[in-house]
Amino acid sequence: MNQNLTNVSPIDGRYAKSLVSLKEYFSEYAYIKYRVKVEIEYLIKFLQIKKTAKKYKKLQSIEDNFSVDDAQRVKEIEGKIHHDVKAIEYFLREKFKKLGLNKLSSFIHLGLTSEDVNNLAYGLILKEFNQKTVLPEIEIMVKWLNGLIIENKDKVMLARTHGQVAVPTTFGKEIANFNERLLKQQKKLKDFKFEGKLNGAVGNYNALQFVYPKINWQKFSKEFIEDLGLRTNFYTTQILPYDNWLEYFQIIYLINGILLGLAQDMWNYIMLDVLILKKEKNQVGSSTMPQKINPIDFENAEGNIQIANNYFELFQRKLMVSRLQRDLSDSIVKRTFGTAFGHSLLAWKGIVKGLGKISVNEIKTKTELDNHWEVLAEAVQTYLRSVGDEKAYEKLKDLTQGKKIEKKEYLEIISKLGLDKENKFRELTPEKYVGLVRLLTI
Repeated sequence: MNQNLTNVSPIDGRYAKSLVSLKEYFSEYAYIKYRVKVEIEYLIKFLQIKKTAKKYKKLQSIEDNFSVDDAQRVKEIEGKIHHDVKAIEYFLREKFKKLGLNKLSSFIHLGLTSEDVNNLAYGLILKEFNQKTVLPEIEIMVKWLNGLIIENKDKVMLARTHGQVAVPTTFGKEIANFNERLLKQQKKLKDFKFEGKLNGAVGNYNALQFVYPKINWQKFSKEFIEDLGLRTNFYTTQILPYDNWLEYFQIIYLINGILLGLAQDMWNYIMLDVLILKKEKNQVGSSTMPQKINPIDFENAEGNIQIANNYFELFQRKLMVSRLQRDLSDSIVKRTFGTAFGHSLLAWKGIVKGLGKISVNEIKTKTELDNHWEVLAEAVQTYLRSVGDEKAYEKLKDLTQGKKIEKKEYLEIISKLGLDKENKFRELTPEKYVGLVRLLTI
């Protein structure tokens, strides 16, 4: 039996094959694995300070060889004691015993609170997920958009404001608008630094300072956290304030918003017949209408983005505040990070797939341009105003507002306005009236 058919979440069921990388970061196994890594690395760092460790390789081997079976053992222990981080400590004691490291067992998790381990594990998860999954996916998107910009930089079409015909643009420039917005957020993702904390039960190093007063614990924690590739936050309660992670989620939220606009615009251009969808072999567009080709990739992306951003909005509302030094209501919320990213990734992949199926309907765009010479009213009234005609706008409004004008009528209008001897107006066409659009899409 296909297990995916019995999963409740579409992330683990219908779309599991598209989200394999997600399991390496947001599964229960991954979370336990990253916490084991933090515990081992902390112990190594601590023993180096104490100069009492000689078997770092054995310690490192527990981290390097951590398996799903190991995670299962942790869960078995947790089932008995009902504490996930303490279960990891007991698991490590078992491993130490097998490796002949019993003398080190008492130093596991020494002076730490669970959130010292958890926040660093999540920090590592988010950092590595950003580097290895998010940024590569964004780069794929940017490459696709760049390709479309180059391919369509000279393909003139009518723009639409308020859903109505406006002055001309090119399809390449409209894609460039989205690409430029995406590039700004991509840079923020590349530069982003995730925070971490290692300072005990309420953020003051109480136990560590009491037992080892000669160790500079601020220096120790800063070095340790930076060795993990994170940035230290010294001012915390029991938990790391979520501000830093929320800033990261805001970038993802904004990227999703940009791509939602892109998906909806592509859908509208397809609906307007400005874009043509490529027919795929064996694809069915309707159970009853055999002629249909549907923009399903953009529609699915829209739905996935809306689901993902609902989660990111929840994170903003919920994680901004914690009662006093901490409460546990954040724990379940953090476990849905993978769901939010899963739907985001599905949307991004869907948009890339959809972009690969579209092409400009040049017959349609040319026909529309030929049928809407009224879009040149802007050029005419602006010129007349520039030479001192205070009533220029009103004149063009009376002659063009709400009308569909073709070339013959346009020529009559410029003649009536005394502009028929001006070469720039006789030679002007909707297709030529594109301003600096080609410069903007180089």
